[in-house]
Amino acid sequence: MSQGSNPSFNSPFHLLRGRIIVSCQAAEGDPLDDLETLTRIATSVLRGGAGGLRAEGTTRIAAFRTLTQLPIIGIIKTYDANGDVYITPDFHSARVIVDAGADIVALDCTGRRLTAPEPWPELITRIHTELRRPVLADIASLEDALAAERAGADAVATTLYGYTAETAGIRSPSWLLLQSLVARLTIPILLEGHITHPQEARHALDLGATAVVIGSAITRPETITNRFVQVTRQTGIQSSSK
Repeated sequence: MSQGSNPSFNSPFHLLRGRIIVSCQAAEGDPLDDLETLTRIATSVLRGGAGGLRAEGTTRIAAFRTLTQLPIIGIIKTYDANGDVYITPDFHSARVIVDAGADIVALDCTGRRLTAPEPWPELITRIHTELRRPVLADIASLEDALAAERAGADAVATTLYGYTAETAGIRSPSWLLLQSLVARLTIPILLEGHITHPQEARHALDLGATAVVIGSAITRPETITNRFVQVTRQTGIQSSSK
């Protein structure tokens, strides 16, 4: 039996069942990359009914913790020389986000991180034993997810589908991947990434996802506006100034 079956580790995921989790993040240089701004966004989504938050960095996690007792998924992002992003790549990162108030630690649990200085299977064990927190495995494939479950991950999220070498450039949810995860895994499954419409979130839950994580479609006006602009250009109905 995997460590993911431990009820004390799983309790935050029980609270998230059937809920929308909002990822309140902003890339460096984004107009929203400001603690007060992101805190206001977090306040708004909580008022709108979000069942939990996903947050990057200790200052944001700590600020969000003052807003709610609902589950917070915490991460630290780092980048390599090629600009590739890695999520909570070492134990120090996990420890500081737990100290900041995260209920759940999310890790990059893709195959590319197995040869890292601190491979994620070891991190899962240390987070369980030393930090006493559940681990959310951010994955890109069924193979990643199965390996994460074997290593003791408490849940998986499709966060990295579209961001690994094998899936690069994909910007739509993989319903086939979700169905495969539901069929093969016994731990909670979060659909995260590329959701743009409420109907897609409903469809994910209907297919068996435990919860759905939504970011840009809710929190990034630039992305939302651009989506409208692109559609009007495609249909040729963008009005000209008079």
